[in-house]
Amino acid sequence: MQNFNCLLITDDIDSIEVFSHALKDTGINHTLYLSATPSAGLQKAQRIKPDCILMSELLLPDTDVKALSEYTPLLCIACSDNIEEPALSNFGSLTTVKINSAMARDLMGLLPEHNPIKQSIASKIVFNAAFLDLVIESIPNYVFVKDTQFRIVRANQQFLSLYPENYRDKVIGSTTIEDYDPAEAQEFLAKDREAFTCGYSETVEKIQFPNGELRTLFTQKKRFTDEHAQDYIFGICTDVTEREDLIKKLTKSNQDLERFAYSASHDLKSPLNAIKNLVGWIEEDHFEQLPEGAKDSFKLIKSRSIRMARLLDDLLAYSRVQKRLEDEEWALVDDIIHSAFSVIDSSEKFSLKITGPKLQLPRVAFQIVAMNLLGNAIKHHHKNSGVINIEIKAQSNGHQISFIDDGPGIPIAYSKKIFEMFQTLQSRDVVEGSGMGLALVKKVLDYYEGHVTLNEHHEGGAKFDVLWPKRAKIK
Repeated sequence: MQNFNCLLITDDIDSIEVFSHALKDTGINHTLYLSATPSAGLQKAQRIKPDCILMSELLLPDTDVKALSEYTPLLCIACSDNIEEPALSNFGSLTTVKINSAMARDLMGLLPEHNPIKQSIASKIVFNAAFLDLVIESIPNYVFVKDTQFRIVRANQQFLSLYPENYRDKVIGSTTIEDYDPAEAQEFLAKDREAFTCGYSETVEKIQFPNGELRTLFTQKKRFTDEHAQDYIFGICTDVTEREDLIKKLTKSNQDLERFAYSASHDLKSPLNAIKNLVGWIEEDHFEQLPEGAKDSFKLIKSRSIRMARLLDDLLAYSRVQKRLEDEEWALVDDIIHSAFSVIDSSEKFSLKITGPKLQLPRVAFQIVAMNLLGNAIKHHHKNSGVINIEIKAQSNGHQISFIDDGPGIPIAYSKKIFEMFQTLQSRDVVEGSGMGLALVKKVLDYYEGHVTLNEHHEGGAKFDVLWPKRAKIK
């Protein structure tokens, strides 16, 4: 901030003190020069070229006004605050200001708009103590300021409300940990020291307040230096108790779901395998003796058993997909697609073409996406052979990877339904499947905050557009 230089020409000690205090109260960086006589003031003005010259109305008759105005953008007459403002005609075209507590701000308003002093000072004047109090008290979070001795020197009512009413008067000026065990106190102040040393710190911590309540707070602390070159830290705490509790509940719920899916998969597979084996034994020993209707029923039992086993595997995969996506390696999209394509049944009858820039993605995650979209394109194709195109395009918010086939296509009416669990467009007796493939694709994309959609404008087959964001979510 630029310095505001003011020359005050007066022999009135009281006026000097009033104006000096007015400048200090506004927080303006200033230098106040004093002259008791107009002649001495003119000599000083020639030397320092002040931003403003103020002179007592009692000295005006002896002052060379024109000479003074050559050395300043603002020349004013300072009138006593306890008398009526004098008529302007007494001082020609000069501006008059009254010597009082608002005098400094009045002068700032009189400076020309383009004046750099006014522009640099204006922002500081706005942030006076009353305004800062209003801002701090309006913040719904817990706000505090600590000095280098870790004492709280400022706090809003929200912060003070954490303490019992009879203790709140003691918070300001204290560290609030005077009664702590020394080792606990040092641990408590660790993030304060980090903020003073590094300029910033943050932490999630559980705090038990004097009222006995245990809360989880996300606390950010930032160092700042005031106009007197004193260091402080500004702290703001967000109460995340409910959020953390919800995260714990969701984590437990996910763990319970995974355990259930794993248990169900294994517990159900055992009797299912027994049924398949029993049917197989009967077929081996007595198949030729069975009537035609019974033979068809046995074939149906076998196909249903295989379908049930596949459904259990897919359910288990769906429940555990998040765990599979954690801590994985990255690979080129082309390599992932070719690897997935090579293990899909009947893929040798289809041709695959990939166009677009080289791109690296998490290998396991994109493999799940590719396996299911390629598998669907082949499984639901109305011919024994076809072409699948993969188009990769860079976008501002990520990469679009489109899977395009030349099959029968999908009616737009089903564009949302196909991503739900257990949904198939054809009878499972016509096309075998659990209806979990696209739901699994959607779950993977949700995890990375991307999305997958059926392109409504594509004709001559199905086109699935996968948007993979540039910055994947970090778990």
